[in-house]
Amino acid sequence: MYMEDTSPSSGGRSPRQEEKWQAREQKLLDITQELIEEHGFAFFNMDRLVKASGVSKGTIYNHFSGKEDCLSGLCVRCMEETAGMFRRALTFKGTPREVALAIHYAYSLHLRMNPTFSMSLITVRTAGFSEKTSPERAALLHRMDTELFTLAYSVIDRAVAEGDLKLAENMDRVVMAFLNWAVSYGINMLADTGFEHSISDHLGDKNIALIGANVLMDGLGMKPLSTEWDYSATWERIGNEIFPEEVQQLQQGSF
Repeated sequence: MYMEDTSPSSGGRSPRQEEKWQAREQKLLDITQELIEEHGFAFFNMDRLVKASGVSKGTIYNHFSGKEDCLSGLCVRCMEETAGMFRRALTFKGTPREVALAIHYAYSLHLRMNPTFSMSLITVRTAGFSEKTSPERAALLHRMDTELFTLAYSVIDRAVAEGDLKLAENMDRVVMAFLNWAVSYGINMLADTGFEHSISDHLGDKNIALIGANVLMDGLGMKPLSTEWDYSATWERIGNEIFPEEVQQLQQGSF
């Protein structure tokens, strides 16, 4: 669900009105995502949202200050979904590094199931774009960034506490969490877009998401190292035990 509406106007709505407001906003975001998936980011604008939704322009602008704010709302919603998958990944029964791998798995799975989100993550963070996002939506984006990093920190803290990882002055948990995010995002974006499949053709059936995660965590010194543990088996367990429905949907193309 969408996070609590922090906009000043929400205070004047009754609980029933608020429920209807949130339901309509979710529907508008659904239509936004459909338009982008069908026609691309460059095609999307507020006039096309008005036409596709059948909702008046005035009503839509009550929800979103403009195109950028609407796309930021879509990004916030997807970040909430990502956080939910991260929380599920944290329930995986294994070593801290295996749990960290479960977060990599969750992120890879979510990006593959939500290609529009993959692009919006970068788009909404450009300077020209963020300047046109409402302060309320910008605050939600910041809050979700904090929540996602906090979930990642918990794995790092556990690894340190159990002696599987040592922090250094220039390699604290913030840096480690960011590196894990950057590697996972970059690998999945490049592997999925494939530059007209040329990269995918070269990679073949290699599990590049797993390989990249292992190279990074080996480099960070997170134990057990990949030479000491079968992380391919761990990767398979994560899918079977934590995300079986999503894996099936992805395999069937029904997402």
